[in-house]
Amino acid sequence: MKQLVLFVEDDPDMRLTTRVLLTRAGYRVVDVDSAEEALPLVYKEPPDVVVADIRLPGISGIKFCEILRSDPRTRAVPLLLLTSLMKTQDKVEGLKTGADDYITKPFEPSEFLARVEALLRRASSAPLTSVFLRWKGIAVDLESRRAEVDGIPIPLRRHQLDLLVMLLKSPEKMVPRERLSRSLNDDGQRVPDTAIDAELQALRERLGPYGPFLQVQGTEGYSLG
Repeated sequence: MKQLVLFVEDDPDMRLTTRVLLTRAGYRVVDVDSAEEALPLVYKEPPDVVVADIRLPGISGIKFCEILRSDPRTRAVPLLLLTSLMKTQDKVEGLKTGADDYITKPFEPSEFLARVEALLRRASSAPLTSVFLRWKGIAVDLESRRAEVDGIPIPLRRHQLDLLVMLLKSPEKMVPRERLSRSLNDDGQRVPDTAIDAELQALRERLGPYGPFLQVQGTEGYSLG
């Protein structure tokens, strides 16, 4: 799957030009004109990298950066800030709040793409510190054993959470019933298929708009995606 870039820029011409540049370079691009519009999208489908103007109306790029860095779900997302100002203080402030890099507008397309690629390489080689499993708008905190849909906590029974974790570890792949059964196995006895189906049906309802993605694969197993 192509890597996703979330681009936050209030200048429509800059947004269009940069979207075309990134798309031609092989990225998926979602572009919006404010941090207020960007935040729900970040939690719905975490991007591989965020590019944001430092001088956004409303929530500024600096504040947007602070919000992303203060949330465990988005703390590790690479962030590139754009600025049309030459003031050193703006760049320093952006880096101090957690931005990974900055580039001054107008920029050379080749330099911009090189910085995006460098952030993605750095992120892919960094050790994993997040305890979250994510797929689309579904997230599970493995440490606290809490699940969320689009940033909203959802109540799950222990077995439902165990099943969701199994499916999130292999998104868009079929998980055999035997593996799902073992995840519910408390006493060495095989869990009946009817019990698995009942728990997964309840889980599907809890997942709201993502419930239809939880699909039965004949008699073999289930998949998420």
